[in-house]
Amino acid sequence: MRSDLFSVVAIAIIVSNCAAKSVIPVGAAPLTPNNGRKKTYKPWERSVDPDPTPSVEELELTASDQDIDDAIDHVVAYHGGIIIRRFRPERSWLWRRFRGTVWSHSLDDALFNMALSCLICCGINKATEGSWALNMAAPDPSYTIIARLKSFNQVWRLLMGLTNFLLTFFVGQAYSFWREFYKVGRSIQGKINDISLLLATNVARNKDGTYTKESRSVLNDVGGYLRAFHILMWASNARRFRVLLTDRGMKRLAERNVITYEQKELLDRANLPLTQKHSVYLEWAMVRCRNAIKEGTLGSALEKTIADKFCTLRGDSGSVGGMCEARMPLAYAHFVQVLVDTFLLCAPFAQYPEMGAFSILSMGFLTVFFSGLLDLAKVFLDPLDNEDYCQGSVYLDVGVLIRESNAGTIRWMNGAESIPTSSFS
Repeated sequence: MRSDLFSVVAIAIIVSNCAAKSVIPVGAAPLTPNNGRKKTYKPWERSVDPDPTPSVEELELTASDQDIDDAIDHVVAYHGGIIIRRFRPERSWLWRRFRGTVWSHSLDDALFNMALSCLICCGINKATEGSWALNMAAPDPSYTIIARLKSFNQVWRLLMGLTNFLLTFFVGQAYSFWREFYKVGRSIQGKINDISLLLATNVARNKDGTYTKESRSVLNDVGGYLRAFHILMWASNARRFRVLLTDRGMKRLAERNVITYEQKELLDRANLPLTQKHSVYLEWAMVRCRNAIKEGTLGSALEKTIADKFCTLRGDSGSVGGMCEARMPLAYAHFVQVLVDTFLLCAPFAQYPEMGAFSILSMGFLTVFFSGLLDLAKVFLDPLDNEDYCQGSVYLDVGVLIRESNAGTIRWMNGAESIPTSSFS
C-alpha cells in the first residue's frame, strides 16, 4: 500500500506541475553564480514586458491597408455607440449569456481540474481499496492515508479563508481601477466639450448674431485639432488603434481629411516619439486660441479659463498611459494567482475524506467561481483589451468615446450658429 501511495503522490505532483499557471514571473532574469556568489540585478534589469504592444515600426511592416481603414472607420464618424456590453436585469436573460463572459473562459479550467481530481480520487482508491474504480461513498476513515487527508482538510480550510478574503479584495481593487479608467476617459471627453462650448459661445459675431468669418475659422481649426489630438492620444495607448501612428496610417488620415498634409509634415519634423505626437495638436489648439484673443475674435476674459481647460485635458490624457503601465504590481497579481491555484490544487485531497468521488463535482464548482473570479479581476485590469484576454468580456470601446467627442466639437458650434437677437448685443 505504501508503494501505491507514493505512486498517487507522484502522479499528483507531475500533473500539478503541468497545470500550474503563471507561477513564475515572465521575463524575470535568472540568478547565476558569480565567483561563488549569486549575481544581483538592479530593479530595471528585471523590468521586462511579458506581453509588449507591437511597436509602430513592426506595424509599419505587418499591418495591411484594410487594417488601417478599419481603424479609421471607427474614429472618424460622429455617431455614438455601445461603449460596454449592456445587460438586462432578468435572471433568465443573464443565465443564457455565455459567449464573452468569464464563464466561457473558466469552463476549460473547470473541466481540466475535474479530470485531475478524478485521477487523484482513482489513485487514492487504488491505494486504499486496491481498485482504480471510483467509489461514490465516503472512504473508510480507518485507512492511514484517509486519516492524514482529514488532518490536511483542516489546513485547507484555513487556506480557504485567506483565499476568500484576498481574492475578494483583489477583485474590488481591479474593479475600482476599471471605474477610474472609465472616469478618466469620460473626463477627457468632457474637457473637449467644455472647450468647444466656451469657444462657440464667446467668439465674435456679426450684427445679426451669426459667426464672423474669423470666428468660424477659429472654431473649425480648434475643432479639427482637438479631434486629431483625441484620435492620436488613444492610438498611443490602445493596441487596436496603434496602426494609425504608422507613416502609412498618417498618410491615410490625411487622404481622408482627418488631418492635413501640412500637419503631417510638421508632425514628421517634430522631434518627439511617435506615441507623443498627439500633444502637438494640443499646443496648436492653444496657440490658435491665444492668437484669436489677441486679434479680438475671442474675449480676453476667456484666456485663463481656456488655459485651465487645456491643462486639465493634458493632465487627464497623460494619466491614461500611466494607469495602463502601473495597473497592478507583478508581485501582488502573482501571489493571488499562486494562492488560488494552490487552493484549487489541494481541494481534491482535502475534500476526498468527506465527499469521496463527489469531490470531482465540487472541484468543478470551485474552479468556476474561484478561478472565474480571478479571471474577472484580470479583465478589469485590461480595460482597453490590449491583451485580448477572456474574449474582451469587459472591453471598453474607446472608439465610441472618440466618435462622441468628434460630435461634440461640432455640436456646440452648430448649436450656437444663430442666436436670438435678445441674447445678442
